[in-house]
Amino acid sequence: MSNFEAIRSECKLSIENLEIWIRNVIDREFTSIYGGLYFDYTDSQGKRLLKTEIVKDAKERMQNTPERYSRFVDALLLDDIVKIICNPNLYQLYFKQYFTTAYPNGNEEARTFLNRLIAIRNKLYHANPISVHESLQALCYSNDVINSIKHGYKEKNMDKKYNAPTIIKISDSYGNQYAEPQIYRNSTGRGGCDTRKNDFKVSVGDKIILEAEIDPSFVSDSYIINWIFDKKETSIYVENNNKLELLVENKHVRTDFAIYCTVKSNKEWHRCGDVDDSVSIIYEITPIIKKNS
Repeated sequence: MSNFEAIRSECKLSIENLEIWIRNVIDREFTSIYGGLYFDYTDSQGKRLLKTEIVKDAKERMQNTPERYSRFVDALLLDDIVKIICNPNLYQLYFKQYFTTAYPNGNEEARTFLNRLIAIRNKLYHANPISVHESLQALCYSNDVINSIKHGYKEKNMDKKYNAPTIIKISDSYGNQYAEPQIYRNSTGRGGCDTRKNDFKVSVGDKIILEAEIDPSFVSDSYIINWIFDKKETSIYVENNNKLELLVENKHVRTDFAIYCTVKSNKEWHRCGDVDDSVSIIYEITPIIKKNS
């Protein structure tokens, strides 16, 4: 790969990471207040939370390629998410705390800089050349916003009774994804996800690849992630921090095979006693059925 191609690739990656961070902010803020169907929310005066055309276009994308979008927010274009967070009312009510560090002068400043990124992103995705100055903008602007969002998360967590790392999303290689609203929590705060609700099954010989996402306001060296499942000591697996790859064997066959992801901070106390968070994901594991010859 040439230096030119490497720079373009790095710019694309930076902007994609920026989109992920902003999407998560939008989804977390709106879901916590309006629920999972926030995109359809209308107040008592008939005023929509989000513009009709933005919602309509995103729903069409979800309907056309449902395997690509697990959440409504993922079907939004970069143009859409900039319009949402830079809306004066929405910015003041929900997003200001996340972007103040990067844009201390408010939503119009945010709109100006983020719109520049839209133009650069369009060039990158349509194989058009970008200048050295534009590449620096892509890298610097994206990192500035991501760092600002991290600061916002950190400040927000200061108000929590238990300021400890939690699992905010867990997903697997089969397309099952569970963000905060989809993770069931019991009275102790431990979470669970159940793939069987969708009549999903895994067979012996398959691989389960899992990835967990931790509250980004906590730096990765401040906690330890561990994966727990039955017969782990004799299983074939690769565990790498927030990722697990498991080869499904006969020993795992059962209707409720559970894999637990736990996160434990470096502090002396832990929110759940032994860990700060634990989220399980349950699978139905079926044996290989041999056909009669």
